[in-house]
Amino acid sequence: MGFKNQLSNNGDKLLETKLPVGRKLLVLFTAYSLEMIRARKLEDMVTNRDLGGLFGHVWTVHPFASLVSSSESASRYGLPEAHAFAAGHTFIEGKVGRFSFLKWVEPLNFLISQAGIFFSLTRLIRKEKISVVDAWSPLYPGLFAWALSRLCGIPLVVRVVGNHDKVYETTGRPLEKRLWCFRKIEKIVERFVLERADLVAAVNQDNLDFALANGAKPETSTLFRYGNMINKQHFIEPSERSDGSGLLRELGVEPHRFLLYIGRLEGVKHPDDIVRVFAKVRTFGYDIKLIMAGDGSWREKLSEQARELGVENHTIFCGSKDQEWLVSVIPLAAVVLSPHTGLALLEVALGERPIVAYDIDWQSELIESGVTGEIVPHQAWEEMADRVGRFLADSSYARSMGEAVRKRALKMMDPAKLNEHEIKTFLKLFDRFHEQQIGKNWSP
Repeated sequence: MGFKNQLSNNGDKLLETKLPVGRKLLVLFTAYSLEMIRARKLEDMVTNRDLGGLFGHVWTVHPFASLVSSSESASRYGLPEAHAFAAGHTFIEGKVGRFSFLKWVEPLNFLISQAGIFFSLTRLIRKEKISVVDAWSPLYPGLFAWALSRLCGIPLVVRVVGNHDKVYETTGRPLEKRLWCFRKIEKIVERFVLERADLVAAVNQDNLDFALANGAKPETSTLFRYGNMINKQHFIEPSERSDGSGLLRELGVEPHRFLLYIGRLEGVKHPDDIVRVFAKVRTFGYDIKLIMAGDGSWREKLSEQARELGVENHTIFCGSKDQEWLVSVIPLAAVVLSPHTGLALLEVALGERPIVAYDIDWQSELIESGVTGEIVPHQAWEEMADRVGRFLADSSYARSMGEAVRKRALKMMDPAKLNEHEIKTFLKLFDRFHEQQIGKNWSP
């Protein structure tokens, strides 16, 4: 089974030029489909993976993209599709099932589809002499990538972009419930993959601690932070960005008269706490609104909650927004609320906004009370509301915290320094793996 060549969304044909000489990278990535990346303008998250030319070509693979893509974007069943993404970049999307006539037998159909894309990728790795496989999770992508790496004899990198133990403590649900059913099984998979990875790279210290506690080796583990993956527009000085006032008027909101939450509307992110915080803040006498920028299965539940708390006329659920919208609107927020945020926390920090955050995951690495913002215990929503009130009552303090958090974010997430660290780490990995292979093949 091969790949079905498709036109990319901008109409370009699949790249036919000879690939540059150099190392090549295969990435297993299930956070976003190609459709979602283009809609939200997250292209930098993909194109920056070549690390400025370290990798002559990068293939980004979502093994079952049709599970999360719309019917207009791609058919649910069939062969995996290869799309031109940019010069030196190809995006491959697998299907949730191989045959439409087997749609009533989903587990078997999924297994056939995944077996097909797996063997297609092994042929791709050998044909193109791909240097390394990089999985953005120690669960299904990690196990899939481990099999590829061992079958093809190339090193395995596992990225850790979340603390799965803390997520389970919060939600009581496995992260990949449909695949593994129980958290105990996920833990076995995580440890199996992390123990066998040639390099483990976490996006923050909290996630690295999780990886080390679950089998990652300290000597082959490091931090690969997010700064070189986000849209470059976020690094522009807020005063030099496009004015987002017009975008706010479309929502019936005035600049600096709204609280902002950016993230998925799912239980793991605690968006319900944000509605509670907002309702309490309005009791302080502030005539402000709340913008919830994101989407998810909890949207209706949150709308009902806003009605029950009497703030439905002041709460705007605007859905997921692209990077240009966020870059323009973030600097106009009065206060940003971050119960549990990943990339968005970095984006709002670079937008120079005062932030109130829960002490969970990596948030305390960036937010320090009285220094770069306000951080409160996890799910202490009443305390979060009080800290929001402090910012609203003291504009000078709010401004100073916004300036301070941007400075810390720029220092922590400098793309050039992060690229330099990643390049050095990959080169050491290649040298180490090469020496190991020589050792295995040598005999007296």
